[in-house]
Amino acid sequence: PELIRTPGPEGDIPCFVYRPRSARAPYPAVLYPHGGPEGQSRPAFSPHLMHLAALVDRGIALVVPNIHGSTGYGRSWQAAIHKDWGGVDLRDLRAVTEWMREQKDFDQARLAVYGGSYGGFATLTCVTRLPEYWAAAVDSVGPANLLTFVRAVPPTWLRFMAAWVGDPDTEEEFLRERSPITYVDQV
Repeated sequence: PELIRTPGPEGDIPCFVYRPRSARAPYPAVLYPHGGPEGQSRPAFSPHLMHLAALVDRGIALVVPNIHGSTGYGRSWQAAIHKDWGGVDLRDLRAVTEWMREQKDFDQARLAVYGGSYGGFATLTCVTRLPEYWAAAVDSVGPANLLTFVRAVPPTWLRFMAAWVGDPDTEEEFLRERSPITYVDQV
């Protein structure tokens, strides 16, 4: 892949861009935010991500960002997502999407977003809060409702979830405002 750094509102966002070699431009492109959110995308396809390599092989570009919350870019970059799901990450995803829209080799009518777990949350956030950009979206086990997400964990995780995502007892309105389900009518 090509490593690019696209300007974001809170710092440059590193992205790996896989362009298909055998396709004629403009070709479709998929934004793939990783799970975690405290994880990191690297320039390789592990066995569980071979389906992404198949997309590139079939003529679809793949944009894999390491937005705020990702590890490997310093503690402040990683911790910025704490209690800010649907905030700093959405601003980063918007910046990456705007970069995608500027690419002459990407078909602007065929942009998609796909992710699982936290990446699924990011996918749902993109398709509900930035619906004008996407022709398709695929969420795999991403939380659509942050209230039910933080309430569904074992009791021993409650303190962790309150510090990481938000406290459902004291921040119900905040969690509702950040939940993709709140904006489902915009899809």
